[in-house]
Amino acid sequence: MSVVAGCSLFDGVLLAADCRATIKLPKCKDIHSDNVLKIIAILPHTAIGFAGNIRAASYILQCLLTDLKNKKRKDPISLANWIPRLFRHRFRKYVSCHGNCTINFMIASVIKDRPNIVKRLEIFELIRMIGFGNSPIKRNWIPALLFNLLEKSGEKDEWIDVPNTCRNVLYTLCSPDFQKQEVPILKFAAIGTGKSCIEEIQRYYDVIFSWQPGNQGQETMWLRKTIQQFIEDKNINSVGGLYPVIKLTGKKDPQHIGLSTEIPIGGTKIELIFDPDSYQWKQKNITKGKEIPIIMPWDFLESIKPLIKVNTFNDLNDAYRDFRG
Repeated sequence: MSVVAGCSLFDGVLLAADCRATIKLPKCKDIHSDNVLKIIAILPHTAIGFAGNIRAASYILQCLLTDLKNKKRKDPISLANWIPRLFRHRFRKYVSCHGNCTINFMIASVIKDRPNIVKRLEIFELIRMIGFGNSPIKRNWIPALLFNLLEKSGEKDEWIDVPNTCRNVLYTLCSPDFQKQEVPILKFAAIGTGKSCIEEIQRYYDVIFSWQPGNQGQETMWLRKTIQQFIEDKNINSVGGLYPVIKLTGKKDPQHIGLSTEIPIGGTKIELIFDPDSYQWKQKNITKGKEIPIIMPWDFLESIKPLIKVNTFNDLNDAYRDFRG
């Protein structure tokens, strides 16, 4: 199974997902393989993540990519109206041939000709959380963006434009009906086995959304740490590997955000890198010379052998555990 989390930020949408597949074999323990890509940028302004049955997801996503080639209207609003209908149709065909299953999707887009708008009350709530909330990370300062938005708006304004941004679109679709569940701006959602990580995201809400608004490095770091810590604390074995992240903003292309860390400084070096030419993520333990690529779900299905072996990348958690003693 898996976890896919999405955050609708001030200046764009952030998607993160694990990369573990769980293979169930009769009379054997579950086999885990950390090399399935679960978030994919399908257009410059749109990305999609999935959780659930990999074969069903692979079939539906390939149908989506094929149909997109001949579709004239590819703006986020048109896609949001069309994709649920397509998924319902393709899912019924898949189930009729292979039997029932569960598959969930999360779709993120940005509308380039409209700015983000946020509720004035939500900005006050963020300021309250920073000053008096229960966030595990304490600070004695408030980002300038929050003050600037309040200063430039009128006291009677319910909604405030966020300058130099694009309108966020984030929603989930769940089988079998794939009814669109929208996620408002400055809110978040998760799908998959680890979807209850939203409890932990809520605890770190002000840190992820407003530690340094617009700083993708900080936003990504806190989101990854929050999910990883939750999965480790809850001992959810069906979620694992490193976490690819995609951020959609008004920029020309989606931003694929990797990581590079040493635990401790000078110790085990872990990297997650993205190669735009091959559209492939790679997980690396530089210290041990270990590398596991993260591949498209249909490529993963082709690579499965009758006697598949465990192919996990727990190196980041192991490094933290060794460091803590």
